[in-house]
Amino acid sequence: MSIIKATWIETLIGQYAAETHVLERYRDTLDLSDPVAAEEAETVSGMLADMRYALTWMRRGRRPGSRRGAERTDVYRQREIYIKLSAQQISETERLRLVDALLALSDRERTCFLLHMAQGLTLADISSKLNLSKRTVQSYIDRAKEKITSDFL
Repeated sequence: MSIIKATWIETLIGQYAAETHVLERYRDTLDLSDPVAAEEAETVSGMLADMRYALTWMRRGRRPGSRRGAERTDVYRQREIYIKLSAQQISETERLRLVDALLALSDRERTCFLLHMAQGLTLADISSKLNLSKRTVQSYIDRAKEKITSDFL
């Protein structure tokens, strides 16, 4: 039986989610008719909003509400994929060439390419996740394939 260890970001997401529930329960116990408790509830509500924002950012790998698609903050997911790719039976030189080819892609090209090729997501899934049209996602993937083919092969 193999044990799957959580990545540091998954652990952090779990901790934030658990503490969010603790804060919600605490806020629900406050008596809002008391001015001091009402002020405390307002402070806790602000903390909850900040924690939810951070959770959304960590889960999506990009700033909530950003329409630009994946940002450099998505690098922890991409690094995980690079490691999975490097675990296959390829030489160290080939692995370095592959990583260099992937790093030569724009952020959007790399994200779309890896989501499609490494994680097997459909164009519709990727377009929904990144708030892009399917045609735009297809364009990024096609360009990434061209660049990788010319750089790597």
